[in-house]
Amino acid sequence: MRRDAVIELTITPDSLHVYGNFIPHAGDGRPLSVDYMHSVLEIHDIVYGIQHDELGEIIFEVNTGHRIRNNVLVAKGKPPVEYRAAFYNLIQPKEKSEPAAAVAGSGRVDFKRMSRLPVVRRGQAIARRVDARPGETGINVKGEEIPFASVPVESLSPGKNTISRDGVVYAKKGGQLRTTDSQFYVEDRLEIKTDVGFATGSIEFPGDVVLKGEIRDGFHVWSGGSIAAAATVDVSQIYCRKDFICSGGLVGHGSGVLRCGGRVQAKFVENCQLESKSAVHVKQYCYHARVSTLDYLTTGKSGRVVAGVVTAGRGIHCSSLGNKAEIPTVVRVGLDFIVDRKIQQCKDKLETLSTRISALTRNDGVPLTESQQETLDLLKASQDELTTEMSELTEHLDLDEEAEIIVTGEIFRGVQVQICQATMTVEKNLNKVRFVLDKTTGRVLIRNIKDKK
Repeated sequence: MRRDAVIELTITPDSLHVYGNFIPHAGDGRPLSVDYMHSVLEIHDIVYGIQHDELGEIIFEVNTGHRIRNNVLVAKGKPPVEYRAAFYNLIQPKEKSEPAAAVAGSGRVDFKRMSRLPVVRRGQAIARRVDARPGETGINVKGEEIPFASVPVESLSPGKNTISRDGVVYAKKGGQLRTTDSQFYVEDRLEIKTDVGFATGSIEFPGDVVLKGEIRDGFHVWSGGSIAAAATVDVSQIYCRKDFICSGGLVGHGSGVLRCGGRVQAKFVENCQLESKSAVHVKQYCYHARVSTLDYLTTGKSGRVVAGVVTAGRGIHCSSLGNKAEIPTVVRVGLDFIVDRKIQQCKDKLETLSTRISALTRNDGVPLTESQQETLDLLKASQDELTTEMSELTEHLDLDEEAEIIVTGEIFRGVQVQICQATMTVEKNLNKVRFVLDKTTGRVLIRNIKDKK
């Protein structure tokens, strides 16, 4: 059988691509050649974008391997580039809590978890300038020019609370991204004149928040700036990056949490958890509260700390500790409460792992299956990793060996005092003393409030 090799070409309707089928010769028929390929291209007026190097390899492969190669790219044109004027491309903020994310186990939407404010943070990129793109004429595979078109764009200019750098527009302050017919800008301050409840939804705002009313039970407030509250706050879940200033007090139901990056100021703290990376000042009392700060905890002239646990990295200065009823009161200074929390999380995980390991190894002499042994090995590996992590964290637990507890009034019997790793329990009522760490012996010492350390 004798058959010459054949090249079959297909040109796309836009004349920007040419594909070919390369069929090998049979018997003593003529094989493919570069000259033959050029003659086929010339017949179809293909002059631009020819893939010479690739086609040479295809011809060699088809001739030597005697295999058909279909849909080979033979030539490709250059598509035109549309002209587009310069414009700002807005980066639309996403709603943090969509209804799907707030669906309870029953399938119903938990409106307490929903935030209705689409917001941006301070320093967040909100728009990027897209430079004008010049139009470019295209060329098809037959060498013919393809004219370019123009793309219409909507042009908005940056407004208030924005700053532009290197073609990117950033929010100068946290807030809501808003637009007009000609501008986009950031509304940076949020004032809630009513209670935070079903009417408002939970608040998630990267700027400063001013609360004129109360926070209803179960609703949260997250602020990327500061929070100022005019009334006593029912703490459910409150986070703020800067200061939290409350004209009233903080009241929780045991599970309420307030976490703050700046200083905290309130009349009293009761039955909730308060955490701050800066100083905490409570004018009247801390009662059945868990208060943690990397800085100082101070109280007013008659401020009391009764029940609960107070951890202050730099020290505590208050009027009295504990009470006559000897309700358990723990005060700790010189510790990093964040590291301490991580250590406790490791302990909890280790306890869970130990329980699972015990359950696997309690087999009454029955050998473990291969699957059970693999599970046991993984659990023990995780146990070793957690033990190492906890050991490393412990090295960073002590924050300030110079931290001290100063009490200008009475300290009641039963109060537990801790400075770094040293602890003691007050065995009798004391008055006007300070607790310091003897770094030589690693013990807590009691000194007169006027004595030097």
